[in-house]
Amino acid sequence: MRDFVTALKNRVDALYLEYVFPVLATLRLGEDPAAVAFETELLAAARAAGIRVRRYIMPADLSFADVERLIGEINADFLLSALLIVKPPEGELDAARMEALIAPAKRLAEAPVPELLEAVVDAAERRAKQSPAK
Repeated sequence: MRDFVTALKNRVDALYLEYVFPVLATLRLGEDPAAVAFETELLAAARAAGIRVRRYIMPADLSFADVERLIGEINADFLLSALLIVKPPEGELDAARMEALIAPAKRLAEAPVPELLEAVVDAAERRAKQSPAK
């Protein structure tokens, strides 16, 4: 994992020179120990690679309307490269329904940590290429 993070950090550093900042957003509902552990591992690796992080931690019983509003705000935030919903609790707010709200350019599907981080950097690179300033 260390070699992967080092290689990814080189890509991130090159993006920083172009004033492009990969930013990972995570949305976690509740305090499920497995979800918290996964998010902790993901965020530590992201920070080690120089990827900025924004966390949204909400109560497990958040209504779908509130989730929809929050994801809408995240979709509109041009600074965020990608969003991962960290294993939502079972119930009304199933993962597929929540993920369908995420803008396709920002959507991350559950995957191993290296693949997720690579996808964040890829998303930042794509956005930079589409920017009218470039």
